Amino acid sequence: QSARRGDLPAAEALADIGGTVERATLLANQMLSLAKIEQLRQQPEWETLDLGEVVRQVALDLSPLVADKALDFELAVQPAAVHAHRWMLTELARNLLHNAIKHSPAGGGLAVRVAVQDGRALLRVSDAGPGIPAELRQRLFAPFAAGDVARGSGLGLAICREIVHTLGGDIALDNRTAPDGRVTGLDALVRLPLARH
Repeated sequence: QSARRGDLPAAEALADIGGTVERATLLANQMLSLAKIEQLRQQPEWETLDLGEVVRQVALDLSPLVADKALDFELAVQPAAVHAHRWMLTELARNLLHNAIKHSPAGGGLAVRVAVQDGRALLRVSDAGPGIPAELRQRLFAPFAAGDVARGSGLGLAICREIVHTLGGDIALDNRTAPDGRVTGLDALVRLPLARH
């Protein structure tokens, strides 16, 4: 409407429209993801998959975003067999890595690890971002609880939680702190049951 009235220069109006379309597209895709989780929960077409291999592929897919921010990226994955639907593991890894890349400062460190620990598959994504504000921690996994409403829909972590719970695992996000109490980054930690052979 502003563009039609001529309140804004055309280039500025187009940029605003473009941003709105991108956010609406992201929101629609994430709503579809939540619906798909429910569908897969009721009609599971699961298989034994290597979490490490899935995470490696997602990291490869997102490597242009890592390069754009010149992140110091470390990937260390071990084989970890889990019983899941491939889309679920891919969506989980993609959301966690995308969040970490988005919140990492340019040139910062980003480490992704997959291992087997205490009889469970472990996925850890560690960024060098600002961490989670205390006021957001209580509602972190609730839908639409974005830390930065202008840049996200707040559904990414809700999707991660639903996937992890469907797979019988748990997820936690914790700030890393220096001895002086300064936040040095965020650790996203997912634990999933290993597949029974």
